Amino acid sequence: MLDAKHLQALAAVITEQSFEKAARALFLTQSAVSQRVRQLEERVGQMLVVRSAPVRPTPAGMAVLRHFRQLSMLELSLFEELAPERSDDFVTVSLAVNADSLDTWFLAGAREILAEAKVLLDLVVDDQSVTHAYLRSGEVQGAITSTPANFQGLATRDLGDMEYLCVATPDFRARHCPDGFSLEAAGRAPMVMFSHKDALQHEFLQQRFGREVSPPVHVMPSNIGFQGLILQGGAFGMVSRNLAEPHLKNGELVDLAPGESLRVPHYYQCWSLQSALSERVGDIIVRTARAHLAPRSP
Repeated sequence: MLDAKHLQALAAVITEQSFEKAARALFLTQSAVSQRVRQLEERVGQMLVVRSAPVRPTPAGMAVLRHFRQLSMLELSLFEELAPERSDDFVTVSLAVNADSLDTWFLAGAREILAEAKVLLDLVVDDQSVTHAYLRSGEVQGAITSTPANFQGLATRDLGDMEYLCVATPDFRARHCPDGFSLEAAGRAPMVMFSHKDALQHEFLQQRFGREVSPPVHVMPSNIGFQGLILQGGAFGMVSRNLAEPHLKNGELVDLAPGESLRVPHYYQCWSLQSALSERVGDIIVRTARAHLAPRSP
């Protein structure tokens, strides 16, 4: 058996990306944390972290981290079964969430989760196309994703589709698309992306025009900044229907392609081996998402 204290030290180093920060989190000296990780590496016979700034896990380190998360889940499940009424401590639930879910429906589910149990949420926010990678690596216990990972030990539940509209201000449309949102106009007009991983805009242009379109691009890695740039008339972009509709109704935004939208499937993935608490968290996430997202197209 691997030493639990050694595993805890490794998890802290990977999570904090620093031996110094891991030591503070564990209330240990930095040398004690370093010694525990080194002893674990000797035990498994492989390097588990790259000692750089920031510290990075090796593939073996991620495998050991995943093992530790699953062991922690089993232990929590055991304590819940043996003495559920004694659990007075907060439990941290780590989840990977995409920004649009966080800004639209997720907090409604979080409110219910926090009201039901002594939970601390530890969220990783990234593009919905890559959030599954955090689950596979063992960094989180569950992930909201558009591209579910396919490997043994995972459970996948359908959440529905998030619908996106291609929007801009009326002035932007008059300036850049006076004759409509044509292929030529789309190739010239400035577009905004949330990050370099964000493929929504290009996917919609491919869907609309049947070919790749490469407009000039702003990169704005903040939902407030992303939508703010569109509302300031600086770019067009894909905004979820829930967030776009109030601005469409009051005339601040216009739909550049009326009747067309991009539907992005969303799923909740978690490890099949879960504690009772994790199962309840997953049930709340699924129920909340299905109440806000569009049912899956047949």
